Amino acid sequence: MSAATIRDAVDGARMSPFQIATVAICLLINLVDGFDVLVMAFAASGVAQEWGLRTSEVGVLLSSALVGMALGSAFLAPLADRIGRRPMTLGCLALCTLGMALAAVSTGPVTLGLSRLLSGLGIGGMVAGLPVVITEYSPRRLRGTMIALYGTGLPIGGVLGGAVAAALAAEYGWRALFVSGAVITFVMLVVVAVALPESLDHLLTRRPAGALPKVNALLARMRLEPVTELPPRAGDGPRQARARGIGAGRSVLLWLAYFVMMAGFYFAASWTPLLLEQSGYSAQEGVQAGLLLNLGGIIGTLMIAGLALRIAPSVLAVCSLVAAGASYLVLSLSLGATTAALVGAVAVGLCINAGGNSLNAVAPALYPPSTRATGVGWAMGVGRVGALTAPLLAGVLLEAGWTPRSLFGLFALPLVVAAGAIAVVTFAPGDRVRVERLAPASVPPV
Repeated sequence: MSAATIRDAVDGARMSPFQIATVAICLLINLVDGFDVLVMAFAASGVAQEWGLRTSEVGVLLSSALVGMALGSAFLAPLADRIGRRPMTLGCLALCTLGMALAAVSTGPVTLGLSRLLSGLGIGGMVAGLPVVITEYSPRRLRGTMIALYGTGLPIGGVLGGAVAAALAAEYGWRALFVSGAVITFVMLVVVAVALPESLDHLLTRRPAGALPKVNALLARMRLEPVTELPPRAGDGPRQARARGIGAGRSVLLWLAYFVMMAGFYFAASWTPLLLEQSGYSAQEGVQAGLLLNLGGIIGTLMIAGLALRIAPSVLAVCSLVAAGASYLVLSLSLGATTAALVGAVAVGLCINAGGNSLNAVAPALYPPSTRATGVGWAMGVGRVGALTAPLLAGVLLEAGWTPRSLFGLFALPLVVAAGAIAVVTFAPGDRVRVERLAPASVPPV
């Protein structure tokens, strides 16, 4: 059967335990990444006290991992299209482990910042490929749901980061957070080495040595019929036009949406505890708001997982980004009342995570398998520029006299603009993008 027929067979079949386990491993990796990225927000207060740092210097440290993530998404992630998703994931997890270990023994803000940069390189090179792996191992009708479930890893990691911070920081200091991060990342490295498969589409398009038996082994584990020879390369048949993906103009709009979404997410994830403290709340209430933000993220991603069974990811992305803009405005206006502010933090986490996970479901379907990691990697790379800019800019604006209320309100309109960009990418007439639908695919004879 052809590569297209193999894809249709996967789309039409039930998910095997092997495929479910693959999605679960990707979710666990994202959970560990969430801990690794967001742990700096919980360590920031202790770091600032120990070294006497200004808010702008704290902003630099909060952005250091995000700089690495931008570089990793743009320049490391595309290598997965050449060497494979699995070896790329292993190498990036090794970088993350090393960066966390070095952060634990850092002697000043420079060495800590460089350590966070190294961890960010690994995370950025890895997370662009994980939605691609899920896309390739999930039936089309369940793809949005599987990617949304995968997305719960980041906020769960943030919640665990807050719990670990509360349990360890007071007793052992902020360095203990990075020690624990290094340990769990190394454990994940071992799990991936043992259990994560290579991308099926990578084997079909790149044809590494031994590709045929590897393809048949994967098909057997998915309970599908084997093939006697590798099918013609993608692009040589009637589906060539369908595989070309979106043009440059719409890629830029996708980049814009990722930029704004990640800027909003990492601003809130990095600064919410400290901004609530500066608004007159206690340090405990600030940490509580950070935990509620991530709790809202878990709720949002689970909601998207359910809705994706009925609604196209592109529609969910547009609606979620509009709702995220509204939630930032609500939080800005509610900072004077404790209960309202905490509810606003939940709403921000819910909506911005829903928007991000919907984007992650949309983006892989816009590019052909041979360039999928590159296309998604560049979109996420540009998004990471927003992620690293927002925490850094927040520190500068605070020193310039901006209030926490004005900072939260700053993101309302850009998120609505991002929703419009995704609407153009997926719904505009003309060179229309084929958005993945959620109805079961028909299965031709195998």
